[in-house]
Amino acid sequence: MAGKSETKNGALTGRIRINGSDCEASLSPGGVLTWQGEGERSLAMEQEALGFGIEEGRRIRVRGFSGDRKRRRKDFVLEMESDEMVGLWSERLKDCFDSFGRPKRLFVVLNPFGGKKNAREIFQNEIKPLLTAADIIYTLQETRYQLHAQEIAYKLDILKYDGIVCVSGDGVLVEVVNGLLQREDWDSAIKVPLGIIPAGTGNGMAKSLLDAAGEAYSISNAVFSVLRGHKRALDVSTVMQGVTKFFSVLMLTWGFVADVDIGSEKYRWMGSTARFQFYFVPAPGYEEFGEPLQRNFDSKAFTSVQEQGQGNGVLIHHGGYQGPSVCFDSREWRSLDGPFISVWLNNVPWSDKGTMPAPQAKFSDGYLDMVITRDCPKSALLALMLQLADGSHLKSPYVIYLKVKAFQLEPGQRVGNASKGGIVDSDGEVLARGDGTYECHKRYGDLMMYGSPIEMFVDQGLATIFSPR
Repeated sequence: MAGKSETKNGALTGRIRINGSDCEASLSPGGVLTWQGEGERSLAMEQEALGFGIEEGRRIRVRGFSGDRKRRRKDFVLEMESDEMVGLWSERLKDCFDSFGRPKRLFVVLNPFGGKKNAREIFQNEIKPLLTAADIIYTLQETRYQLHAQEIAYKLDILKYDGIVCVSGDGVLVEVVNGLLQREDWDSAIKVPLGIIPAGTGNGMAKSLLDAAGEAYSISNAVFSVLRGHKRALDVSTVMQGVTKFFSVLMLTWGFVADVDIGSEKYRWMGSTARFQFYFVPAPGYEEFGEPLQRNFDSKAFTSVQEQGQGNGVLIHHGGYQGPSVCFDSREWRSLDGPFISVWLNNVPWSDKGTMPAPQAKFSDGYLDMVITRDCPKSALLALMLQLADGSHLKSPYVIYLKVKAFQLEPGQRVGNASKGGIVDSDGEVLARGDGTYECHKRYGDLMMYGSPIEMFVDQGLATIFSPR
């Protein structure tokens, strides 16, 4: 093996040994290693490697992580003839990895109670080894109770970290967003990149991010998405009832879907309809949906609300984000007549890893994708539920699909049973529940009141999330 390296057309070349075989190798300025072995082989550092390290014996170990759909760890050991070669090749590798803009310090929030309650095991066996291989310095904190992640994000010294990673379902991510937006420095705090590694029940955000990039849904792919450091903007919706606010990044549901999501009276809702007042501002191209209002409409001016300090224990701070500064003319609002079985407003395509209610949803288009199920026979409703896995439910005559800028719901009682209401669910958490619904024995009551108007407004690209390219 000749102990010499040189630069040709910007690429570092030389005869070295890779995994024990002598070969002529080349490392491009962009970090693509190519060599002649059994045919020509290559390793793209940005797409297929976690990091590298110098070892004894003039060896450089590149910690690979590649595969067609499911990535696997495989190391590549580069052996050099001289210390000078080790210096040249390691310096080129360092320049490449530095140019990728990957995070170096991460704050990890782990929920040990979500899903199958195996987040600790997932972290130790699947996440920690990848963090170590990528030379990530991390701080790990487990949540101990509901809304703990929100408190953590509210108090966190964000200047110490390049991102906040949630090892959980979607709930902890939502809590972190709410905590960041309630800070005095919310405008800088919400710019901290957020990561989601699925270890909960729903995992709709992780599925949406991976699916949009053509990546298989897996924990390892989700981790690598964070480690590579690519980011995308994420819409945040402000859910309001008077002065009470909740910040949503996934979805809001009411009716049959919300009832099933919370786990109550699943079969009694089958085919049931409910009364409610329903208004929205359509996105461009969807103006033909609904009817113009025949009265003045005073948005964001509700009086029947809970006072600060009550509700679901959500921290309410006057100095935090107050919601988007939008005001729609009353002529922009439209209404739809029921009866309806459910309303689904999604910010991302997937609500969980097996359910895709909003195939056309975008992460930062400034709109919510609204899916409305009209009153229909029980057999048709069952078919619609089965079609949610691939988006074919949109072909049903019972389904209305449109994009909206803003939304208002005044939830009412069920048709034929005025003693029973419904559940308003946002990102898997109950915002409000009517009489006769499933009672959740929590320390706190619900954040909002059932029956009073609830509004949603979208702030385009307010948050940032780690994402596959």
